[in-house]
Amino acid sequence: MANKKITHQICMMMYGFGDSHVPNPETVRLVENIVQKQLRTIVNEALKHWDGKMVKGQELVFLLRHNKHKMQRFVKYIRQQEVTRKLKSTNPSVINIDPDDVPKNPLIEFIERLDETGEFLDTSEIDETKIDRLLRADRISKDLNEEKYIEFQRARCASFRRCQANFEHIKQWIDPTDEVKFTQEALEVLCYFAYQTVAEIVDYALLVREDAQSGNDPLSHLPGSYYTATMFNAPHGLERKKIDCTRIHTNQPPISPNEIKEVMRRVHTPQAGKLNFGGKVPETHYLFAL
Repeated sequence: MANKKITHQICMMMYGFGDSHVPNPETVRLVENIVQKQLRTIVNEALKHWDGKMVKGQELVFLLRHNKHKMQRFVKYIRQQEVTRKLKSTNPSVINIDPDDVPKNPLIEFIERLDETGEFLDTSEIDETKIDRLLRADRISKDLNEEKYIEFQRARCASFRRCQANFEHIKQWIDPTDEVKFTQEALEVLCYFAYQTVAEIVDYALLVREDAQSGNDPLSHLPGSYYTATMFNAPHGLERKKIDCTRIHTNQPPISPNEIKEVMRRVHTPQAGKLNFGGKVPETHYLFAL
């Protein structure tokens, strides 16, 4: 069942990530359905590590352990959230704060216990996916007048956390029968996962469009079973000039349902390459947030 507030946020997020300023309503509904199904699958995966009381953020973060890049991005997000909370609780005249004065989030402490090699907390690595999104946003912004620019920046600030302060809407959307109990921390993590899912769906839809225009397969360099943000590496990285599919707010149509369906077709039929030695594809390989 559609949730109007969530549908509106997805519509804004899609524009913020590079879709038309008026996304196709049918596409938005399809994306909403995909995000909802993926969140429910993530919750079911988390329940395998459940303590029998309430789903906590730790069970959800634990699912990120197989992808260090997404774990690093999540660590940056949590740290930024803590800095924001600290700034809101301090004197309004304070512009900068000492990172040592920011209390350590319990989820960061949990990740520290998981991080045997130190790579999860090493946020010095370049996030190519994030850079690609920023470059796309920059190119879009340059073509906008002041009014449209403000509208675009509002879209870029859209998130599932804005649906309601206590996350009640996201909870009802994921678990309408109220069969599962969540902590507020878990719901915040799910909002983050939902946001990243929308972002990657748009990323990949634009690559599908580029594929259609260039005749190249943007997935040809993926040898393994995990369909992740590494799509932006190799021939689709920054080392070559590529077709600019991000100017769709001016001269191209919005992302179509067929482009989203093509993304999902490729996600569900990954190449059986070196990483899985031709074995069974993991059941969670299609979960964008993980």
